[in-house]
Amino acid sequence: MVVAHGLGEHSGRYSRLGRALNRRGISCYAVDLRGMGRSAGRRGHLKAWSAWIDDYADFLAFARDLAESRALVPLGHSFGGVLVASAMLRGDVQAQRFVLSNPAFLPKVRVPAWKLRLAGAASRVVPRLTMSNEVQPEVISRDPEQVRIYADDPLTHDRISARLYTEWRAACVDTLGRASALRQPFLLLLSGDDRLIDVSGAEAFNAAASCGQVVRRYPGRFHEPFNDYGSEEVFADLAAWLNAPVPARPE
Repeated sequence: MVVAHGLGEHSGRYSRLGRALNRRGISCYAVDLRGMGRSAGRRGHLKAWSAWIDDYADFLAFARDLAESRALVPLGHSFGGVLVASAMLRGDVQAQRFVLSNPAFLPKVRVPAWKLRLAGAASRVVPRLTMSNEVQPEVISRDPEQVRIYADDPLTHDRISARLYTEWRAACVDTLGRASALRQPFLLLLSGDDRLIDVSGAEAFNAAASCGQVVRRYPGRFHEPFNDYGSEEVFADLAAWLNAPVPARPE
């Protein structure tokens, strides 16, 4: 499993997922995307969406060398879900199948209208301008301990630049518009009470695709299913899907 994290977080936040997969005989790799975690770059800024795709593709190649002959499965959560889906559709990432966890195709957090107007103009004039992403730690998990860990983590942040915002929205439109072209099967993990992402975006992606995908819905869960109550159910479902035969690709 090769993880692409969400906005403002980092690879270390997937240690619970990694340990759970390790217990089930599955290795897990994760990377800090540029502008996030311990990676270089202005916090929350990206010149072009393709830069993240290139970063992730390079890391996947690194993981492939370590994994030798074992199959690699990309997993993208939230912003990372859009990244993985778009990379698969563009052909920049090659894998037999992949996993999306609450992919951020459509935000639920209400962004003030003035910020949307400013982001569009600033992306052209001052692309490095960063603003708050309006995310409150309390909405990531129902587990207060996980909320505390997130809030106290010096490697998390709430920044998003004007350019990253417009690049992300463009990637969402492009990926949703081309979802029917997918040929690799995927597992879609959806939280029933996600306060950050509007599930209708992921449902639209699922409806457009026809490639032997599987959807698992978790009623009552918040945005981070790997760090919420009931995570063992999610880990078990993920491992079962990984250990099942890969469905035949549609013609």
